Amino acid sequence: MKSLKPVTAEKYRQVVELRIAGVTFDEIATRVGYANRTGAWHAYQAAMERYVIESVESQRAVQSERLDRLFYQAYVQARTGDLNAIDRCIRIEKRRADLWGLDAPQQHQLSGVDGAPIEIATDVGAIIRERLDRMAEPRALPASDEIDSSASR
Repeated sequence: MKSLKPVTAEKYRQVVELRIAGVTFDEIATRVGYANRTGAWHAYQAAMERYVIESVESQRAVQSERLDRLFYQAYVQARTGDLNAIDRCIRIEKRRADLWGLDAPQQHQLSGVDGAPIEIATDVGAIIRERLDRMAEPRALPASDEIDSSASR
């Protein structure tokens, strides 16, 4: 990989810095001096490639940097005993763990009465036969006087 001119390296740094801050490519183009959003996007991609970061990994890197900055701000307040800031720190760390897959997967085991295994006895054929038999049973018709009384209501 060939070396960059200092001016180009500085522009790449600015593009990455602004993108980490959540700035749109339109705004990055305006601030850094690219003709349009496409130029800013290409500069961002080139900067990411220089650091040999795949697209998912580059997003993780950007998100992680944002979380670091947010955590620092919340941590300064949390050290003073601010309970809301402590909660924010915990939420930021939870998001970081989700982002990087740091939490071990949770395993759950279901059991029956007294820890016995759950038995699932489903004979679909038997259920269908039972329903068909019920449908085939003759149904008693209401007596004629019941029909007459319901019609007069």
